[in-house]
Amino acid sequence: MLSSRVVHAYLLTGPAGTGKRTLADICARALCCQSQGERPCDICPSCKQFLSGNHPDFIRVKPEKSISVEAVREVIDRLAVKPYEADRHVVVIEQADKMTVQAQNALLKTLESPPGEDVFFLIAAQTTALLPTIVSRCRVVRFRYLETNEAEAALRARGIAEDRARLLARLSQGSVGRALELNASDEWWQLRGKVLASLAALHEKQDVGIAALPLTENKDQAGAVLDILELCARDVMALQDADGNVIQTDIEEKLNGSRFTGSKMLMNVMEARRMLASNVAWQSVLEMLFFKMVGG
Repeated sequence: MLSSRVVHAYLLTGPAGTGKRTLADICARALCCQSQGERPCDICPSCKQFLSGNHPDFIRVKPEKSISVEAVREVIDRLAVKPYEADRHVVVIEQADKMTVQAQNALLKTLESPPGEDVFFLIAAQTTALLPTIVSRCRVVRFRYLETNEAEAALRARGIAEDRARLLARLSQGSVGRALELNASDEWWQLRGKVLASLAALHEKQDVGIAALPLTENKDQAGAVLDILELCARDVMALQDADGNVIQTDIEEKLNGSRFTGSKMLMNVMEARRMLASNVAWQSVLEMLFFKMVGG
């Protein structure tokens, strides 16, 4: 991205987990790097400072609920001071679409006439919440999810075993960031195990309470439970429709013997989502979902 002339502001936009922040950090590190060869070198004092989070000329802005005008003005004040070590300041604004309108207006003048050679990287899932004048003053770089084979290759390049990389690429639908999160999340794999155990215990209407009980304690993970159930429903549909496009290839044999109709299960999960969004108690949502799955 920085092979041509560096511009003063970049807007990196696209879905979560597609590498926007990773690329912004690499570019920022390269701009501060002191190497006379390939940048970033990751071994010069500047790179080491960056990697430790202590580079004096690098500014990162993260939202709490939003990014306030005060936070942006603080950045502008820091830019008024000459860089300590690098040739420029580099600013990364994460979730830039969470800047308030006042904050965006405060930033606008700096984007129009940036001091010195300072460079901004704005990261946003989408541009609709950004003022058109902000977008127009940035070079927009759009990100997308990778094809699963591309994501698998990227994961294998990070040292993940072939079978594991293939599964993670499918589970994350091509999002390398999400795949890496799943790979490191024992909690998610344990939760999936609990969901599968509950499905295995669900045979008749009288089983609903017992099958749902282990998951009722996961109220804070209700959305994740429904995500896993939806994933299972889609895989069961794929097996029953014989298209073979199963995502959870590691449990394909279990899913192939499912007693549930995949399409009906999927509709029931969608209804459960609507109930949960309407503030129905999680235990009631889960029990109603399981009740309908067994023909209630």
